[in-house]
Amino acid sequence: MSDSSHYTSMNSPKYRLFVCTKQRDANDAEGCCHNCGALEIYQAFQEEISQRQLENQVEIRRSGCLDHCEAGAVAMISQPKPHEVSWLPTKIQKKIASNKHYYGRLKRADIAELVESHFVNGQPLKRCLL
Repeated sequence: MSDSSHYTSMNSPKYRLFVCTKQRDANDAEGCCHNCGALEIYQAFQEEISQRQLENQVEIRRSGCLDHCEAGAVAMISQPKPHEVSWLPTKIQKKIASNKHYYGRLKRADIAELVESHFVNGQPLKRCLL
């Protein structure tokens, strides 16, 4: 492996994971991921990715609304192409990112299986897909 390809792979994660942590009023009719345990889901993803030593392959971020409020807690995984730029604002990246998968109604118990399926085996976890 040449130095340049090693440099690229270390700085370009294979996957980008966004966990919606949008918070709305508890009485809001749309609901919100924050009130559905999104912070716990985000933490579970961090722990599972760390335990499996996938930090160089998976970039994880808390995000704003992913437009699936009724299915909270929601996460979106994209698999950027090597030539996609990472310096664009997150909101724009999410709109143009290729190969996006949305997961909903996530619970802590789903996270280990989702990480194994999507990040290790490269297969979306169908039972949690939106």
